[in-house]
Amino acid sequence: MTRPLLLFCFFAACTQPLSGQAGVSPAADDPSYDTLAIQHRGRIKPFFAFTQEITASLTGRTRVTAPEIGRLGSRQFVLSLWQQPEGWDDQPVILVDNAALRKEIGLKGPDRFFSFRRLTGIPALARLAEEADVARASGGSASVPPLASAAQTVRTRLAILSSLLSGEAFRMVPPPLGSRPEAAWAPVAFSSAESIRGMQTQGQFSSAKLRAEAFYFSFHPFRWAWGLWLLSAISLLTLGRPAPDLARRLGWSFALAGFLLLVGGIALRVWLAGRPPVTNMYESILWVSFGTALFALVFSLRHRSQAYLLAASPVVILALIASDLQPAVLDPAMNPLVPVLRSNFWLTVHVLTVTLSYGAFALASALGHFLVLLALRKNSPLSNGDPGVVHLYRSLQIGILLLATGVILGGVWANYSWGRFWDWDPKETWSLVALLSYLVLLHGRLAGWWTGYGLAVGSIAGFLTILMAWYGVNFVLGKGLHSYGFGSGGQSYVAAFALAELAFLAFALLRRPRAALFRAPASTSS
Repeated sequence: MTRPLLLFCFFAACTQPLSGQAGVSPAADDPSYDTLAIQHRGRIKPFFAFTQEITASLTGRTRVTAPEIGRLGSRQFVLSLWQQPEGWDDQPVILVDNAALRKEIGLKGPDRFFSFRRLTGIPALARLAEEADVARASGGSASVPPLASAAQTVRTRLAILSSLLSGEAFRMVPPPLGSRPEAAWAPVAFSSAESIRGMQTQGQFSSAKLRAEAFYFSFHPFRWAWGLWLLSAISLLTLGRPAPDLARRLGWSFALAGFLLLVGGIALRVWLAGRPPVTNMYESILWVSFGTALFALVFSLRHRSQAYLLAASPVVILALIASDLQPAVLDPAMNPLVPVLRSNFWLTVHVLTVTLSYGAFALASALGHFLVLLALRKNSPLSNGDPGVVHLYRSLQIGILLLATGVILGGVWANYSWGRFWDWDPKETWSLVALLSYLVLLHGRLAGWWTGYGLAVGSIAGFLTILMAWYGVNFVLGKGLHSYGFGSGGQSYVAAFALAELAFLAFALLRRPRAALFRAPASTSS
């Protein structure tokens, strides 16, 4: 939202009476609108996908709770705004999830949702958002203060709701025939679905893609995928002893079905968006989940061991649940790439290779947890020839190979885009730190510096460097040349995970079996 519009909203809010507020009433939850075309965020998409994305942007979820009418799904909420916008500026539907920001701008109490009118009447919010604008305009040399960044996010939500209330967001009338594909569509007043469908007969879009995308958002393939992986883990854990063959078959079948759904969902996203999944944290989590599941299934089949599936299950399940439940932080929208990144082969292979290595390292970290608990239960340091340690070693080998390849490809892309192979950018630096950490870990195993227990502990500690390179640089530091991947939010969850891992590492080191970490006999077995 521009500064003049913010000032207009502020004075409008101050001059309107606070009593006698107009009520709101819900529109019919009509699915006939779902496959209508709408231009949003630089591309044509189905109306249902638009409602899911716009509701998540405003509220951090795909549903809304309005005090006067109760809970509404995304479709009914957006249709209500479109049909009868009066009164919605008084409904608390805008998320302000940063507690420090709420305190700074005078929003007291535990509430996290506020109305358009109330937020536009707070000058401190506009001032903080302008601070973020100034910092971002200065380029990579200045970091954006956390409160200013949070205020900028809230201002964006205000702009989204303003466009909905004014009707500007409902761009559903195609331009005349012969116009450029990127030409702006015209907004339309609320009408019946059939009437709007008639207006779109001359539009340049694929009806098949609109139907497929509407199905994608209504079916939730990744939600089904983690459910099947959960069934796989339950089968292996509950049936493992009395019926090992049945447990193995069921566990592998459920995991394979979940993997196929994961692959299908990613493939559908690639087809719909017309680009590889390289743009944001949401897509990287999907790709890491894919890598973890792929390596677990391949290793499980190759080595006839269910340990891989059991280790991969919590990684895949938690990652996909996080991507499903945090749309405000992990944006599921299929936004087009920014112009500088389009048709960039090196970017695509670099990002996909690096994030695929994260999947292997996530599997290794999960195996490391299993091995630490097993060693403590048996009071054994675990030799380097132990089957579980060999499984862990294989995962680390794959991860290092992929990460090293990805770092080299990143250097090629950097030279292609910026004219130099290395710039000590925070993303580059932390990727190198992670790679060197894992190289030291594997070298120590081959040189006999530590036992299998030490390798397991090291694999858990190593993943914290991956977490920093993957999430920390993009969402905490927010500086550098990789700004296309920057975001905000989720710091408390990631910090809690990191602290839990550090606590587990401390527990593993304090309770370690005798001679569990060092002085292992030299071994080059692989």
